[in-house]
Amino acid sequence: MDIELLKPTDRLRVMDLVEATGIDVSDWAKFKGGVEKAASNPKYCYEWSYEDHSKKIIVLNLWYENLSEKNGEIIQNLNLRDTAKNAASSPQSRRATKMDFSLQKAARLNWPVRVIICDGGRRDSNSTKSSADRRLLDSEQWYVKSYSSDSGDCVLVRGTSTEFFIDQFSIENIPIGEAKRKEATTSVYERSPQVRNYILKRAGGFCEWCGQEGFKTLSGSVYLETHHIQPLSENGSDTVDNVVALCPNHHREAHFGESAVQFRKELASRVEKLNKSIQPTANASADFGARLKI
Repeated sequence: MDIELLKPTDRLRVMDLVEATGIDVSDWAKFKGGVEKAASNPKYCYEWSYEDHSKKIIVLNLWYENLSEKNGEIIQNLNLRDTAKNAASSPQSRRATKMDFSLQKAARLNWPVRVIICDGGRRDSNSTKSSADRRLLDSEQWYVKSYSSDSGDCVLVRGTSTEFFIDQFSIENIPIGEAKRKEATTSVYERSPQVRNYILKRAGGFCEWCGQEGFKTLSGSVYLETHHIQPLSENGSDTVDNVVALCPNHHREAHFGESAVQFRKELASRVEKLNKSIQPTANASADFGARLKI
């Protein structure tokens, strides 16, 4: 889609657009202005994000000028932590923090995101507030493609996520490539998302040790945990030959069980058989049919 088609042309009220997403806005009228001035209730009208826990939906205000296109996707890069830290006023900082929490929730629970696109009237970074001249409610859903819990960097994408199988690292913004170690307070190993995605698809939603189906999350995704058979801390490789998808119980046993050493050997043998049967490609991009059984 051409980004230009998302450029707002009408001066619409944010309350009406929030209501159009299905969120109840009756509380907006509960202030001294009453029903007639509900749309200007300062408790709500200046907010950057809105949530409805019963409907599991998040609504965000985004600026049209910050939209971009990458690899055929319309995206917006955000870091509300930085915005909160550099805000010109206390209310701005609070709104940015609130929106950051909403992004974290959308990333963690895969809640759908609706976007109100704003244009015009934006103040510079030293101003205490901005007021959009024009708004539109995007008819398409958005989703959080990545959120880094370390930095707060977030990538929002227009459309719906195709991610069905997830693991414990699914909400992190992890660089592509071989495992690398970066020095922080402790050593943190970065894991290839391509390898993890390959393993989760290979498992097809079932623990590759016991065959138990992973549990379903609130978003409907199937959760398993990816495990390096030979740990990265022991120079294990971040490749499809060294990673297995396990249910949380067997993942903990692989780390702390009394037979962990023997378990490691048996997992390595299991993965070798799995990979021989599907002949994975070097970049872990093979397509999968039915779940493998050995």
